[in-house]
Amino acid sequence: MALTRRLSSNTAALFISAFFFLLSAHAQKPSSTVADTPLILKHVTVVDVRTGTLERDQTLIIDHNRIVSIGPGKSAKFPSSAAIIDCSGLFAIPGLWDMHVHLAFGDWFPGAKDISLPLFIANGVTGVRDMGSELDVIQNWRSELASGRLIGPRIYTSGPMLDGPKPRFPSSVAIATPDDARRAVADLKRRGADFIKLQSLIPRDAVFAIADEAKKQQIPFEGHVPDSVRASEMSEAGMKSFEHLIGIFEGSSPAEDEFLKGNKTEARFLAGYDPARATSLAATLAKNQTWQCPTLVWERGGNLIDVTDFAKDTRAKYVPTSWKTKTWKRFTDEITQGYGNDDLTVRKKFLDKELEVVHLLHEKGVPFLAGTDTPPGVYIFPGFSLHDELQRLVAAGFTPLEALQTGTLNPAR
Repeated sequence: MALTRRLSSNTAALFISAFFFLLSAHAQKPSSTVADTPLILKHVTVVDVRTGTLERDQTLIIDHNRIVSIGPGKSAKFPSSAAIIDCSGLFAIPGLWDMHVHLAFGDWFPGAKDISLPLFIANGVTGVRDMGSELDVIQNWRSELASGRLIGPRIYTSGPMLDGPKPRFPSSVAIATPDDARRAVADLKRRGADFIKLQSLIPRDAVFAIADEAKKQQIPFEGHVPDSVRASEMSEAGMKSFEHLIGIFEGSSPAEDEFLKGNKTEARFLAGYDPARATSLAATLAKNQTWQCPTLVWERGGNLIDVTDFAKDTRAKYVPTSWKTKTWKRFTDEITQGYGNDDLTVRKKFLDKELEVVHLLHEKGVPFLAGTDTPPGVYIFPGFSLHDELQRLVAAGFTPLEALQTGTLNPAR
């Protein structure tokens, strides 16, 4: 049986969340937690995320926190002293990756080490792409993870983000000139960053200096399509991934040049959307295999923040008060002020249009990654919200298998 049939979003959500069961060899765990007794998981259905094949009634043998055997239950051999768990009705998938997080975002999210990292593991997220943090802090955490002193996911990080002369966020490097850009790229490569993260306010000439220097330094550059540059230009320049669909609506409108000057609103995006231009842009992105990480759950949360009562969300108990009353409030105030003339009806239409555009890009061969922007995304919960993101991708027309691939197989590519 293959997991490729298109399902309703409710059915897909049931598969993704209610039957989710993490069985992964990739989480990094303290050596003190390694059990001497093997753990046997019997009667589990294993999902092959490459093909969607469901291998039923399998037995997984875990020894010293590593899966050492997967096979039919009847032929499985294990010591009589092993601990056995009946997993009838449960599914096993590889560990998930959240491909857009911020772990050490200045001092905006205190305690993230003790909050975000365990929540990722508890939700089956065994790898993250950190899109902007204090590099020294993350490198220390990675050392603790590698030595077995810390529980958490594998971390792939950019270190601080590159932004314009006056960055809006912590964990940023101010870039005003092409020379600034080249120095920053070379410095981050020297310090051990895995890739370069671009923010929105970088001047146009500095953007292309980043692209050129990144190629010389042999380090990927990813992130926001800067306000001064077209999405098609960034794809042709070799940008590896775009975040939040930034540049997509601009590039799908005859008013793209005006959008580059500012005055971007969702109402204007909707009014100017041209399917032919969107299809042309999709062809460019597909040709260059420019990954999209749309953070749809973040988009929905931001657009509906004024009509959503998150106090009723049971996941809020895992988030410290300081995040809710300070940092999330800061983002909430900024988001609601930015609504301008975009009333709730417009914002809901825009969310629907985003799903339509994601479907178009996917249909045309543009590759996708699952990411959440946790925790700067207001009311985005570490780990939990990646499950929500997979559901949003299904709502955009992905099959359940394709959605799972955005958080498993695709990050590995």
